[in-house]
Amino acid sequence: MSTTARDKQDPKAPDEAPAHSWAADLGPGLVTSASDNDPSGIATYSLAGAQFGYDLLWLCVLSYPSMVAFQLVASRIGMLTGNGLTTNMREHYPRIFFYLAVTRFLIANVFNIAADTVAMGVAANLLWHGSVPVFAALATMLSIVLQFTVPYERYAKVVKWLTLTLFAYVGVVIVTHVSWQTLMLRSLVPHLRWTDHYFSMLLAILGTTISPYLLFSQATQQVEESRTDPAHERSPKQNRLLEQRFRETQKDTLIRTALSNLVGFFIIAATAATFYAYGHDLAHMQDAAYVLEPVAHGYASQLLALAFIGTALLALPPLAGSAAHAAAGVFGTRDKSLTNRRVLLALLAVMVLGGVLGVALVCARVEPLHVLYWGAVVNGSTATPVMFMLVLLSTKRSAVGDLSAHWVLRGLCWLATACAGAALASLFVLEWRS
Repeated sequence: MSTTARDKQDPKAPDEAPAHSWAADLGPGLVTSASDNDPSGIATYSLAGAQFGYDLLWLCVLSYPSMVAFQLVASRIGMLTGNGLTTNMREHYPRIFFYLAVTRFLIANVFNIAADTVAMGVAANLLWHGSVPVFAALATMLSIVLQFTVPYERYAKVVKWLTLTLFAYVGVVIVTHVSWQTLMLRSLVPHLRWTDHYFSMLLAILGTTISPYLLFSQATQQVEESRTDPAHERSPKQNRLLEQRFRETQKDTLIRTALSNLVGFFIIAATAATFYAYGHDLAHMQDAAYVLEPVAHGYASQLLALAFIGTALLALPPLAGSAAHAAAGVFGTRDKSLTNRRVLLALLAVMVLGGVLGVALVCARVEPLHVLYWGAVVNGSTATPVMFMLVLLSTKRSAVGDLSAHWVLRGLCWLATACAGAALASLFVLEWRS
């Protein structure tokens, strides 16, 4: 089992080391914006552009403040309490609501892991041809091996270069001569369509932006970095250090989230310019590659394949790690070694379950593009209860300290939660009426 550089610098505290390097380094701040835009996100943004044109661009822009606010609240909770979101939710909410939220979260993460392994299987098929189920199974095993042998920081430094292919979508928007005035107008003025499919797509995009697993992993990262013991009162010096680190987290979150939303924005715009403008839709994964034809020409499939592999390999550890911590956090204990073993076993379990589910879906001949899209929908549906519990937690001074009085962050969180809840309720009503 590998150790992180931080563990090597602190030989006096081996018992406090995380069970696994992935569990310690699963925070989104350590990876590029591509970890936010995994294959499920790429497919969802592509479908949104092909089916609704520029009508959903506003979500990438107007969701930005709330995305930042939620991640800062999650970071603050982890810093001040020394516990992840699962532990804090278990301590502050009735068990029934807590168990329901964690169960939905675990199901969503397993499905997302399945979708990302399917995407890597399809990507390998585009590059080398062969059996997609076999490639998906091999991709799952590769990810598990990497999570047990290579420290995440070293791993991300290599894999992140594959994700530069995402900026090809910017090139598509430029060479297709899209009206920038149109993009600006659609970015700032919401355009709603009162159909169940529109609200389903809205939830899917929400699931790729305010992703629950990123909130859980953000809090866990802060816990592992601070090593805070909630049972001991911090000194003024420790409080100053925490505030300094929180400011650094603010800067990182602002930049990373802006890059993430920018990528999603250009994927939607590029697909709208190449498909929606000509009355075409995406039916298969190969269609998604055609979006890149204006800049990649005959290498569009290979370019999309590299984007899928790079983003999936970056996103799988946060997905699996946050699910593992959530599962282990259900059973409260102060025994660090026992908690670490639970995290390790849960990490392996969710990866295996996700991989098996992914292979089964491919063998059942479910279109991979649909698997990726519905993975985002499930994530978006799960986001609402997690957001609601987190925003309530942000009002408790024992969990967030002075941040409980910061009305701007709290207001942004409440606004996003209300909008997500309204979208989910609208989808249910429209489906019931149809």
